[in-house]
Amino acid sequence: MSFTSYDFLLFYLILFILYWVIRERRWQNLILLAASFVFYAWMQTWYALLLGASILADFLLARGMRSNPMRKKQFMGMSLIVNIGVLAFFKYFSFFSGSVNNALEDIGIHADAFLLAIVLPVGLSFFTLKKLGYMIDVSRGTLQPTHSLVDFALYVAFFPQIVAGPIERPQKLLPQIESARIWTADYLYEAWPLLVMGFFKKLVIANSIKVIVDRIFGFSEPTGFLLMCGALGFSLQILADFSAYTDLSRGIALLLGFKTSENFNLPYTSLTPTDFWNRWHISLSNWLRDYIFFPTRRALMQSRIKLNESLSISIPPLATMFISGLWHGAGWTYILWGVYYGVLIAAYQWIGIRGDWKPTSKIKTALAWLVMFAFIVFGWAMFRAPNIHWLGNALFNTPFINSQNDLVLGLIALTMTLAYSLPLIIKSLLDQYSKDSWGQAAYYAIAAALIMIYINSASSDFIYVQF
Repeated sequence: MSFTSYDFLLFYLILFILYWVIRERRWQNLILLAASFVFYAWMQTWYALLLGASILADFLLARGMRSNPMRKKQFMGMSLIVNIGVLAFFKYFSFFSGSVNNALEDIGIHADAFLLAIVLPVGLSFFTLKKLGYMIDVSRGTLQPTHSLVDFALYVAFFPQIVAGPIERPQKLLPQIESARIWTADYLYEAWPLLVMGFFKKLVIANSIKVIVDRIFGFSEPTGFLLMCGALGFSLQILADFSAYTDLSRGIALLLGFKTSENFNLPYTSLTPTDFWNRWHISLSNWLRDYIFFPTRRALMQSRIKLNESLSISIPPLATMFISGLWHGAGWTYILWGVYYGVLIAAYQWIGIRGDWKPTSKIKTALAWLVMFAFIVFGWAMFRAPNIHWLGNALFNTPFINSQNDLVLGLIALTMTLAYSLPLIIKSLLDQYSKDSWGQAAYYAIAAALIMIYINSASSDFIYVQF
């Protein structure tokens, strides 16, 4: 079920009524857990079986850490093997299956088609990081494992977050799961702007710009101009689409009494690569920072092997962003995209520009923003490209503009990108300069009217569902 489908609206309405009619926390959690598994199994039943088995395994391993502290490392190691093993198998099997199939064909063996078409369980990347964060914190002693299997299962499987995050920390979500929840009108007051913006950004902006972006990236040999225009369009599409999912997720959770994390903070206003990752997909960035970047840097500082300053600066961001690329998908474009950001972060740090860097003048600020925005757009071109060969061909082997048709299509893409960017720019200005005014009310009224107009158009799934 997608948040924008009619099936989900009916599902959520039934759940909402049943959930708030029953006021006892334990039964509310059971209802939410059952609903989360129904939501997840709706896509494919065996997804829910895999989810349940993985939850039970980590629950028992975490309890084992608590009851037998001397074997914490062994229990943590088992959790890493299970979680990373399952993620690697489902996410990267198809990446190597083509090569495996060719090798088997060469020796006369025909591989079973089912084995070469392993389907990635939706949300696997997200709930795996949730569970790993929980297990690492328990092993470090910074988190006490919950005694309730239902509470832990609900933390992992919480349906507003299971498909595409945010990757909520147990320290924030578990205490809310373990606390009593009573309906208050404040939930509705805080949730409705998120829901309106979520539907608006997805149905009106992301789905509209997707048409032209898909066409450009569907060409076998696009020109450099079309690549640039398509990358700008995709930069808008992925921001609107992913932030829409987060808004809907947070609004849906709020109506159930849960306050969840923001995932975006004006990422395209960033001045440095580090600043961008502090603003984009914040829950993933924080996870990578706490469990990959800091441990890698600490290990290098404590290592007996002395590295020069350049390597000491470069290795943590390179390792972190390489893993980020791998996490996003089984493809060389994702790996290249991750390494690209690792190199950018290291390069900025080499010249003394870190995440909290502030230019000394407005001109320098404008130039820093322009350079960083160009880096971001080029990064999205890598991310969206069908493959590395396609990207290299567009960059180096085709003319910048090949024909009048390329120019017309590119200008259409640029015009659409600018037009559909304006609502987000206006909303940002309203939030900054007139948070409680008639302007906000007018904006939401217009947004709601446009949702009604666009709601019956074909609605694609959210981009980050595939990760």
